[in-house]
Amino acid sequence: MGDFGPLVGQKLPFSINQDDKVLHKVVLSDFSISKFKVTNDDYNKYLQITGVKKAPIHIFLKNYPSLQKGDYSVGVTWQQAKDYCQWLGKESGNKIDLPTEAQWEYAARSRGQYFQFPTNNGEYLPGKNVPGKDELDKYTDGFGFPFYPVGKYPPNPLGLYDMGLSGSEWTNDWYASDYYSHSPVNDPQGPAQGTKKVLRGYIGGDRQYALTMFRQSKLPVPKIDKDDDYEKYGVGPQYVFRCVVNK
Repeated sequence: MGDFGPLVGQKLPFSINQDDKVLHKVVLSDFSISKFKVTNDDYNKYLQITGVKKAPIHIFLKNYPSLQKGDYSVGVTWQQAKDYCQWLGKESGNKIDLPTEAQWEYAARSRGQYFQFPTNNGEYLPGKNVPGKDELDKYTDGFGFPFYPVGKYPPNPLGLYDMGLSGSEWTNDWYASDYYSHSPVNDPQGPAQGTKKVLRGYIGGDRQYALTMFRQSKLPVPKIDKDDDYEKYGVGPQYVFRCVVNK
C-alpha cells in the first residue's frame, strides 16, 4: 500500500504527496464493496424510511441542478455516510460500514495490482474511460467539475464503477500524515483518534488527485472556510461514499 511508483516503470514516485511514500504490506480479511457509490435516489429513500432530517441544499446544487438528479452520487458528511452504511447493515443483517482506507485502495487497485488510476485499464483517458471537458459541461450544467451520473464509464477490472472518480469518497479512518510508518500489517483501521477523516478520489484539477494512492483529508463536517455553517448551507457534492460488507 502506498506510492508504488518506485517499483515500476521509470522507478519514480507517481504522487506529489509525502504521506503516501512509506510502502508497506497490508493483509485484509474478506470483504465486499459496493459496485456503485450511494446516489441521491438511494439516500432519499433512506431519509424517507428512517425519518432522518434532510440536509439543506448546498449552493452548488442550487446553481447546478443536474447534480441533484437521482443517479448522481449524494454529497454528505462523514457521519451521515457512516450512519447510512450501518443502517443498511442493520436492515440486512450484515456487517456494513464505510471502507477502511486500506480496503478502499485495495479495491481501487483491483485487488492491489499496480494500477495508477482506478479505471478499466489503469490509465486516465478523458473521453474514453473518464469524461472529457464537453461531457463534464453537459453533466454539470456548465460547471465543468468532474461530477457525473454513476455507471457511465467502464468499471475497473473488479467491476467497481467510478472508484475514486466523480467525487472524494469518505473512508472510516482518521487521518495522520505518518500513519503508514507504523500501521499494522493485518486489517489496518487508521489512527485511534484525529481531527480529520481520510478521503480518496478526484474532485477536479490535476489528474494527480485521481491516483489510486493519493490521500486527502477533511473535517468530518467539511468546511470551505471557518465560517461555514452546515445547518444553513449543507454539504457540497464532492463528498461522496460507498459501503463495504465485512465478513
